[in-house]
Amino acid sequence: MDCVQIKERDLPKRLASLDLDEGIRIEGQSQTPKIFINRNASGNFVVQFVDNMNSLNNSTHNIKYLYSPAEVLKFVKSTFDKNFSICLY
Repeated sequence: MDCVQIKERDLPKRLASLDLDEGIRIEGQSQTPKIFINRNASGNFVVQFVDNMNSLNNSTHNIKYLYSPAEVLKFVKSTFDKNFSICLY
């Protein structure tokens, strides 16, 4: 999978223009946890949070439907400290 690294300051713009066939992966320094962000056909954001615990249990409780880039940014910032990488795929 091709991945384009983007800067944190560009994330709001990338979220606003995210197409249905694109996604964003956000990882902490230790590679876990991870957040995967996509858009559904209604234009809502589908945000999946994956860490060691819920990836082993294959839980669907780690999926959130958010309605704006601001909500996604708030979730990302509440999940990670300042050290994370963002990849557009």
